Amino acid sequence: MQHERYVGFEIKALSNLLKRRMMNPFEHSQGMLTEIEGVLIGYLCHSQGREIYQKDLEQAFCIRSSTASRLLKRLEDEGLVLRSMGEKDARMKRITATARAQALNDEAERRIAATEAVLTRGLSREEIDQFLSIAEKLKRNLLRDTAARGPEAPVPSGSE
Repeated sequence: MQHERYVGFEIKALSNLLKRRMMNPFEHSQGMLTEIEGVLIGYLCHSQGREIYQKDLEQAFCIRSSTASRLLKRLEDEGLVLRSMGEKDARMKRITATARAQALNDEAERRIAATEAVLTRGLSREEIDQFLSIAEKLKRNLLRDTAARGPEAPVPSGSE
């Protein structure tokens, strides 16, 4: 009997392998960074020279104010972000990455580049472009279906 292959299952398997490769050994002296913490630090490091406030992070990552506050408190306690008086509005706290956060981000970028090299080994530029095009179509299909069902529509069981 031939085993049927599913696109969703293959994507999930790839996602698991990527997370295992990228996140497991990505530790710092205070412990493990979560995925959202790593992404947030990357965002801040790539936003050098711009004033970034908590509300900017809430919008960029579609997170609630309480979630952003907890994340920032933890990162501040670990010496990875600084909150300082904003130049435009002293009531708002500007958020910047510390040198320690920049070092972690640099390491993460090295790991991403190495993983990308492993992932694409043996693939032509055309194959990579084709994969990216297909992935974009898959995302659009899922977004279109989600929009058609509406935000309150139940998710069919067994889809997680």
